Amino acid sequence: MDTTTAMTTARLDAIEKAITSPAGPTPQDLRDLLAEAKRARADSDTQYSEADYWRESYRLAKGLSDEEVGAIIAVRDASRAHPMPCWFPHEACLCDA
Repeated sequence: MDTTTAMTTARLDAIEKAITSPAGPTPQDLRDLLAEAKRARADSDTQYSEADYWRESYRLAKGLSDEEVGAIIAVRDASRAHPMPCWFPHEACLCDA
């Protein structure tokens, strides 16, 4: 699988079936899964870098301190409805709120 293209859900489902089957995954399944994990990690790093850039640009444009930007984010997160059982504001909160 080319590491520049995203894995399809159908291919991911096929790998999941292979992993749970008695025969186990093929070496190609494992290579595909590893390639997808590496691509996802690179995408995540890129997204975090872009988010940091835009956050800093916004902060500078508005003349805000880092603490003020952090407070804006905290208020936004705290004002969302978090479904139960949610541990907000605990770092383990994984809900989509």
